[in-house]
Amino acid sequence: MQIFDRYVTRNYLRFCLLTAVAFIGMFTFMDLLARVDDIPLSRAAVGLTTSEIIHYYLINMVFLLFQFLPYILLIAGIGCVTQLLRKREWTPMLSAGRPTWRSFAPIFICALIIATSVSMFREAVIPQLLPQHESIQRKLNNHREWRPTDLWVRGEGARRLHAQIFTPGEPAHIAGLEVFSSSKFGNDTRVWADSAKYVDGTWQLQGGIETNSKGETAIDVFDADGFSPADLLRSYFVRNRPLDLNSESYANLLKYDPGHRQAETYMWSARTLPFVALVLLVLGLSTSINLGRVSSKEGVARGLLLCALFFVAELLFRDMGVRGAISPWLAAIAPVSLFAGVSLWAFSRTPS
Repeated sequence: MQIFDRYVTRNYLRFCLLTAVAFIGMFTFMDLLARVDDIPLSRAAVGLTTSEIIHYYLINMVFLLFQFLPYILLIAGIGCVTQLLRKREWTPMLSAGRPTWRSFAPIFICALIIATSVSMFREAVIPQLLPQHESIQRKLNNHREWRPTDLWVRGEGARRLHAQIFTPGEPAHIAGLEVFSSSKFGNDTRVWADSAKYVDGTWQLQGGIETNSKGETAIDVFDADGFSPADLLRSYFVRNRPLDLNSESYANLLKYDPGHRQAETYMWSARTLPFVALVLLVLGLSTSINLGRVSSKEGVARGLLLCALFFVAELLFRDMGVRGAISPWLAAIAPVSLFAGVSLWAFSRTPS
C-alpha cells in the first residue's frame, strides 16, 4: 500500500468514526428527550431500573449502527474526499496520471470491509439482542411487561401452534396453548392445555389434553420440535419487526414454512446488505464530488437524492417480492444491480 493510500485510509476511517458518533449520538439524545415522561411512568408501573435503561440505550446504539451504516459510510466518504480536494491533496495524484477510481480504491475497500464486518456482527448478535431490546422498549412504550399475545407458529409437517399469551424467559411460559395437526389420511390431532412451561426441550403441560381419531387422552408433555421459545419469538418478530431479523432467522422460518414469501424476500435482502453500502458509496461519490463540472453543494444534494431513490426502489421491489409479483431473490437483487449499473456509469463519467 502506497503512502497516499494509507493517508486516504486513515482519513476515511477517521471520518467514519466521527460520522458514526454524530449519527448515533444525535438519535440517542433525541430518543432520550422523547422519553422524559415515559421513564418515570415505567419505573412506577413495571419497576424499570436504571441499569435496564442504560442497557436499552447501549443495545439501541447497536441497532442505530445497523440502520444508518450505509449513510455513515457515504457521508464519511464525501467528507474525506471533499477535505482532500479543499486542501488540494488530490491534485498531485491526478496530475501524475493516477485514475480517479484508483485514488478512491482505499475508500471503497475500507467501506466494503466495514460493511461486511458489521453485517456478520449483525447476523451473530441479532438473536440475542432483539428480544432484550423489545422487552425494555415495551416497558418504556406501554408501561407493562412484554408478553406477546395471539402467536401462531408453523411446525414440522402440518402442525400449527397457537399461544394466547407467551412469556419469554427462563423458563418460557405459555398461557392457553393449542396445537393442531392434520393428516391426509384423516388422522387429525389436537392438543390443548391451560398452560405450558418449557423445560429441557419439551413443553410441560398443565391440564393438557390430546384428541384424535382414537379419543381423548390426558398428557403432561408435548414435543417442542418447531415450537421452541426461539420459534415463538421468531414468529412474533416476523409479524412486528421483520426488518430487524437476520438471514438465519428467515432460513429457520422457511424450514417449516417454505411458502413464506416475506421471509424469503427479506432473507435475500439481508444477504445483500454489504453490497448496498458499497453501491451507495460509489453512487454518492461519483455524483457528489466537485471535480470541475458542478458545484460541490449541488453535487452532494444530487448524490443524496439518488441514494434516497435507491431506498424507494428497494421498498417497491421488496413489496413486489412479498406480494408474489416477482421472485423473492430478484426483489432483493434487482435494486442493488440496477443502481450498481447507474453508479458505475456515473463513475465512468467522472473526470480523471
